[in-house]
Amino acid sequence: FADRMLLHENSLVRIDPEIPLDRAALLGCGVLTGVGAALRTAGLQAGQTAAVFGCGGVGLSIVQGARIGGARQIQDDPVKAVRALTGGEGVDHAFEAVGLAKLCRQAIESLAIRGTATIVGVLPPNEMIEFPWMAIRPECKVQTSRMGSNQFRTDIPNYLEFYRQGRLKLDEMISRRGRLGDINEAFRAMRAGEVARTVLMFD
Repeated sequence: FADRMLLHENSLVRIDPEIPLDRAALLGCGVLTGVGAALRTAGLQAGQTAAVFGCGGVGLSIVQGARIGGARQIQDDPVKAVRALTGGEGVDHAFEAVGLAKLCRQAIESLAIRGTATIVGVLPPNEMIEFPWMAIRPECKVQTSRMGSNQFRTDIPNYLEFYRQGRLKLDEMISRRGRLGDINEAFRAMRAGEVARTVLMFD
């Protein structure tokens, strides 16, 4: 880890000085990935329904993206609860945000007819996802999302504007702050599921 790094110009975005950098830092990966998965990869539309499987930092960001996109119902419950809450129909969009085969299967099984499951979490390379054929509703599709299909130079300013408008909650995503020397504790807390996001300050 270092406090400086070399980047390609396409990865650089000018940040409004009024935006606190510890909030803007969240858009570098997790929030960008989650919000983008809902808005860009899945193309969620106002009035559609969504279920999110795995609500860590990325999953919570998917929930926010679904809300910003106008989802009428957002659930983070297992399949039976999703079906019960949708009158047995399932959801238009299901997102897996952790990288577990079991949650991928649940996301697929929670879909409505013509629904879309977006796998955001990264599974081990040789992991298999198995499910009964009849668990798939007609005309459903399964897709993956890479960093929320982002376009850094337009998405980050847009998402920061959502933050400025109060539509994207970044303050609430920061569970802890620390220094670079706290990196090992930050990793431990992340793996233990104790935090949504930890921000390490360099100044």
